[in-house]
Amino acid sequence: MITDRAKIVECLKEEDAFYLISHMQPDGDSIGSLLALGEGLLKKGKNVKLFNPGPVPRKFSFLKGADLVQNEVLINDPTIPVVVLDSSDPERLGIFRDAVMKCETIINIDHHVTNQRYGTYNLVDVYAAATGEIIYHILHDLELPLNADIARSLYIAISTDTGSFKYDNTTPDTHRITAALLEHIKNPGLLNLKIFDERPLSFYILLKEALSSLEMYADRKIAVMTLSRDIRERSGATTDELDGIINYPRNIEGVELGILFYVENSHEVKVGFRSKSMDVSVLAGKFNGGGHARAAGCRLYDKYETVKEQVIDEALSMVKSLSF
Repeated sequence: MITDRAKIVECLKEEDAFYLISHMQPDGDSIGSLLALGEGLLKKGKNVKLFNPGPVPRKFSFLKGADLVQNEVLINDPTIPVVVLDSSDPERLGIFRDAVMKCETIINIDHHVTNQRYGTYNLVDVYAAATGEIIYHILHDLELPLNADIARSLYIAISTDTGSFKYDNTTPDTHRITAALLEHIKNPGLLNLKIFDERPLSFYILLKEALSSLEMYADRKIAVMTLSRDIRERSGATTDELDGIINYPRNIEGVELGILFYVENSHEVKVGFRSKSMDVSVLAGKFNGGGHARAAGCRLYDKYETVKEQVIDEALSMVKSLSF
């Protein structure tokens, strides 16, 4: 039986042009996978256009191909196959959703357990630590040798989605792939510094605001912080600087669950979850969200006070049902 992976590899070999797109509010895996596959297909002589609903986060802008990522909906030929990367459902494609879903061939490559299998071909490996791992294997199937640019993009994809290899999703295969990538990367320490440690001053101003909102629940097993668009704009921070702030409440000693409420406007709240051992994808799923076992989120359309009460009540119920 021909698997979807084989069909995808055959399509990538046979077709001449592709649209590549990753999800809104892109993270390292989203951008790294997009750029690595894009660079690989370009080296195969393909006509490739890269898209994302939002700008490439500043800390990833140095990667080769980042300047080629377009934010306008220029997916205007439905006969060209579209490759959707790291997106569990079409809604995460934002303004690109309708154009993507009209394409005759949709290649869905992802590792989220909540993936809806919406593609013509679906390569969803829930055991992969990152979509970047899947792209690594696809490039191998395409007989494309690694170079420094592809290796850096894939390294960032994998290292960010494993929390710099600290999360439980890190596997022996993760380390084998990373070892192969490091053969092509000079100064990996400098690369890690740039991705994980170096932040603009505006991030720390925003973090100060977030920490000042800290609340504890369930005998200090749940830590909650709240930010708003107004606070973020006053700090001078961009939306991608929200990334990483949610780890601070989760990392408090004794805390099992960290929650960050981000109030976009009076009737829209984004909620992020991080945990040490509980499956927060289940919690996010109760609000039509999704993600990973230790990192998930959702977006709710109601007043902040209402959203907060609903989410905290559900979180309390889940945490109390667990034994630590």
